[in-house]
Amino acid sequence: MVLSHSRARRLIHACTWSSSGTHLRAAELVPSGELCDVRAPRGIHRLSAASDDCQEQAGPPLGHNDIEARLRAREAELARVQKIGQVGGLEVDLRGGAFTNRRSPEYLRVHGLPPEAASETHEAWVARIHPDDRQRTEQHFREAVTGRAMEYEAEYRIIRPSDGEVRWILAKAEIERDVMGKAVRLVGAHIDITDRRSAEEQTELIAQELSHRIKNIFAVINSLVMLSARGKDGDGDFARALCARIGALGQAHEFVRRHALGQSSGRDAQSLKALLDLLLAPYRSELSDQISVAGDDAVVGEQAATALSLVIHELATNAVKYGSLSMSAGRLSVICRVAGEAFVMTWQERNGPGLNGRPGRQGFGTMMSERAAKSQLGAVVRHDWAAEGLTIDLEIPLAKLAR
Repeated sequence: MVLSHSRARRLIHACTWSSSGTHLRAAELVPSGELCDVRAPRGIHRLSAASDDCQEQAGPPLGHNDIEARLRAREAELARVQKIGQVGGLEVDLRGGAFTNRRSPEYLRVHGLPPEAASETHEAWVARIHPDDRQRTEQHFREAVTGRAMEYEAEYRIIRPSDGEVRWILAKAEIERDVMGKAVRLVGAHIDITDRRSAEEQTELIAQELSHRIKNIFAVINSLVMLSARGKDGDGDFARALCARIGALGQAHEFVRRHALGQSSGRDAQSLKALLDLLLAPYRSELSDQISVAGDDAVVGEQAATALSLVIHELATNAVKYGSLSMSAGRLSVICRVAGEAFVMTWQERNGPGLNGRPGRQGFGTMMSERAAKSQLGAVVRHDWAAEGLTIDLEIPLAKLAR
């Protein structure tokens, strides 16, 4: 490496010339094992900073052969570590846009390449990438290099030339830039993660099968409830309400499952607003002009999604049956905001039937959903039974919401 002027000056003052005049012996510095170029008044000299040269007592300077032997030993040690960890090292000279490559022996083994490919071209690497991943991967690489990024990471498949196998590669690297911010060098590692990806795919397959079985259980329960209520006066409404609640749980399960398997799309895939959109969709199909959702968003976890689904389903059902959505002029506004360490969801109904204070009797569904909110979410529920319409504030700790 080339030392800065100030550091080189301190190094010169801390060293004494050996009898040969070509090596410096440090008397005060900590040995690093590096080879350094030091710019001194007499020109640029090679400094051996190996441990034997950096003792308090001056020792004999290292010769060129000794230095090369130590370098070879260090390189062999590094290659051994890479082989043990199955990590392939690489270095890319990015100056001039030629992308000159240097690959380690372990890199060649991971990619199934012969020894002569240690300096392969950029185009050879691109050609090895699986066709389905090629454009995405190469575009990501060029954007990282031409942009301002200092780090680069990608996962993609290759077709290994040695045996034709498809392997998954995790590439991680650091990008060195000059004072103008232009990329000059990339140093990184490639790791074969095929086994990990196979395990993830197997886990996803099991999760999909489990989800399918859970959805079937919901459907069976609904059928049993409706069959039990058939022919019994007064039980039909109760059965339909219970089935609707079970359906809300099914929607929450599907919402969480899609996110867990990476099947959600968009920035808000696991957000409270996304869950609200899902649960209010049946009502918006006919009452879209009467329902609005606005304000802040927050991440919602699996446990929270289940409890919130019960609460939102119950509120929406009551709004349609007794509240603002039971009238054509009625309006429902759901306003969300982050307040410190809490998330507050305000459910506000307006232009519905007039209210005369708190109802004398609380329905079973309302009681059940509020219990779920308090016990599972640690929520504080506040009601305002104003004449112009019901307002409910649901305050949930952000930490609980994310679970």
